[in-house]
Amino acid sequence: MNHGQYRIATKLVEQIHQVFQGFHAGYRDVHANGRYYAGTFAATPEARKLSRAVHLQGDQVPVTVRHSNSRSGDPWGPATTASMAVKFFLPDGTTTDLVSLPIPLFFARTPEETLEFLEAVRPDPNTGQPDPNTIGPFLAARPWVAHAVGLAKALPASVSLAQTAFHMLHAFRFVNAADEAQYARYHWEPEAGVAGQALEDLQKQPPSYLFEELEARLRKGPVVFNLVLQLAGDGDPLDDPNAPWPADRPRVRIGRLEVTRTITVEEIGDPIMMHDPTRLTDGIEPSDDPVLAVRRGVYEVSVAYRTGGWKGRQAAIDRGKCPFR
Repeated sequence: MNHGQYRIATKLVEQIHQVFQGFHAGYRDVHANGRYYAGTFAATPEARKLSRAVHLQGDQVPVTVRHSNSRSGDPWGPATTASMAVKFFLPDGTTTDLVSLPIPLFFARTPEETLEFLEAVRPDPNTGQPDPNTIGPFLAARPWVAHAVGLAKALPASVSLAQTAFHMLHAFRFVNAADEAQYARYHWEPEAGVAGQALEDLQKQPPSYLFEELEARLRKGPVVFNLVLQLAGDGDPLDDPNAPWPADRPRVRIGRLEVTRTITVEEIGDPIMMHDPTRLTDGIEPSDDPVLAVRRGVYEVSVAYRTGGWKGRQAAIDRGKCPFR
């Protein structure tokens, strides 16, 4: 990342602190309340036709999954929405990550617009809610943002993490052994089917309910997600996570994830466990999506905050790089 990207990444993290219940030392800025699970991933024969990536050739690879039950930065807050971050442990000792959310579209088209959106939805200190005199005109002037917000508001809360679909909102370029390329977006589809409930009903349960429900399932057997690629067609925007693709675009199942048991960061051996959607492997390349590009900087600055390294973050930014990974 360049000098300017780290500057806006820092602004984004600091704005996130203001929107999502402040900064809590040692915890992520969003999705602070999470638990880790172990599992395995095996690609389908269709996967290798699209990509030469080592984990898409059919051999089983170990994974870890981090689920969270809230978008909030408050690790003690109520459950609101889920997320799913998967780390694939590759045979050469490297890793690659998939970070996904239940929303189908991102709220903005660029990092700058994301910062404007966060400023518009920043809670009023007197009400704890966004100021309608600020957010209303902002959304009226940006119907594409209003559309994504409407989709997110209409999304039911999870009944179970095992029955929630998750989406990687960016396009990636998949390259196979013949150097043939295809852009696509990832989706995790739960084998148990998708089910939802009203947020009020979820919040009648204890804050840890979604974790405990998942772990009760795991005591009976694996929880399975299928990894599906939605293939881009001619003219589909490849650099805009806010733009939908036509619903009739082909979808190809490229793998099966089995979540098998709980696991701790101590057992994993990585106390920070940063998940970076730009940490890729040969056969999968990033698109020119500017929101995707800035995410590494956002996560690195966030790691710096939660590990205490935030004291030196300005020096790292001034050097045009950030050492916290």
